[in-house]
Amino acid sequence: MPLLNDMPVERTNQIFRHPIHQDAVGTLVQLITALRKCRTAGDFYEFQQDLLGRVLEVQERRAACRRVAKLLRQGKSVPANAPELRSAEPVTSPETWELEADICERVDRQLRSVADGLAWRVFSYDRRVIIALSRNQHPGPMTGKKGLATEREFATKWWRDEARFVLLHDLTSCLTIGDATSFKEIGNEYEAYLHEIKSDPKRTVSQQARRKRMAEEAIRSGGPLPGGLHGRLVPLDIQYKTHLDLLGAAFGLACQRGMQGMKVPGGRALVAVDIVRGYDLWSEREFIDRTAAEHLQAVKRAHILDAKHLVYARSDDLVARSPTMPPWSIYPLPSALCARLITDYAMYFVTMSSEALTAALDDAGLAAEWVLPRDQETVKPDEVVLRAHRGARTIELRWGEMQRRLLLEMADLPMWAEGVAQLADQHDSGQHPWQSFSEEWKVWA
Repeated sequence: MPLLNDMPVERTNQIFRHPIHQDAVGTLVQLITALRKCRTAGDFYEFQQDLLGRVLEVQERRAACRRVAKLLRQGKSVPANAPELRSAEPVTSPETWELEADICERVDRQLRSVADGLAWRVFSYDRRVIIALSRNQHPGPMTGKKGLATEREFATKWWRDEARFVLLHDLTSCLTIGDATSFKEIGNEYEAYLHEIKSDPKRTVSQQARRKRMAEEAIRSGGPLPGGLHGRLVPLDIQYKTHLDLLGAAFGLACQRGMQGMKVPGGRALVAVDIVRGYDLWSEREFIDRTAAEHLQAVKRAHILDAKHLVYARSDDLVARSPTMPPWSIYPLPSALCARLITDYAMYFVTMSSEALTAALDDAGLAAEWVLPRDQETVKPDEVVLRAHRGARTIELRWGEMQRRLLLEMADLPMWAEGVAQLADQHDSGQHPWQSFSEEWKVWA
């Protein structure tokens, strides 16, 4: 399905006004609130069971809508067992069913982003685990999947026999290595065990087993990460700090004013947008113009208007698309706001100056080289945008990591630069290391 920004405005409006998409907001508020209340293995088990049922229901509806659209395009009629449409669009039009299928795909990702929040929660917000276990292709929808019944029975049996919670990886969008993780209670903590679940116990897949071993070694001892993109996890003795409190403050004002711009420490400008409130106040054209004006003022306040190079990231339509990015469901924001970010009824974007970035690295004792061309409009996640040098040691910094940390998470810039300096001092960390700051759980918990 194309990104929202690549769709015609009419199509985007159809999605946002559709009852299934609007109903998802309330469902997500309930789920995020329930997730935050989970404390015991039993709580997590019941929460996952409820979420799994909702995901399978929307995936089954999507598949059914696609089948009806295909039949109509073949000149056939709507079958008697077709699901009931939730919109007032013509029932005999294949476009009506394709729209509903596309909306179900969006809602499926939105629900699985809450499952991602569950994964971060049970892994104690340890980003290293998410990074290591995300380096594979996602298997796709769970409904109709061979082996789904075996995986569900596996989780149920562990809970029934041992009172252990088992996280099903396919329910998430961020865990793609291993089929499940079981958690054994040890005092006030849990030990995690990674499992491959096969319908046929005699059947083994050597590549899957190898990636599982590599992921476990990467987490335990800093071994190379599995997958084609080489790298290692490098723990740092620097406490993780962000400016996400400013994001909450900006949205607090945006819900009244429609939008709010702010200066963020580290040469950054933030604009938070409440789309529902904005369209209540202005026409679509005026809303867009006012957002652009608000952004300009925020950039001026941040003193980066005349910077050599500006980069920015926006929050919309990212749900369940970047497996290593913390899901909106765990952001330190009210559940209702997290649900609006997930469904894109609220969004924000952060603009940053390359000069502030290189200056911070210089203060940390590194020579920084910005390699991204000034006129380049789009950047791929794995693209190198900056190199930092200390003596003969060079660290290459990719856009995906900078986009998440410095822009969407608004990480403290001096803290981040000191982390890069520590990476440069560790000569066995490789050219593309992944920073792992300490006490990150304090940001998300």
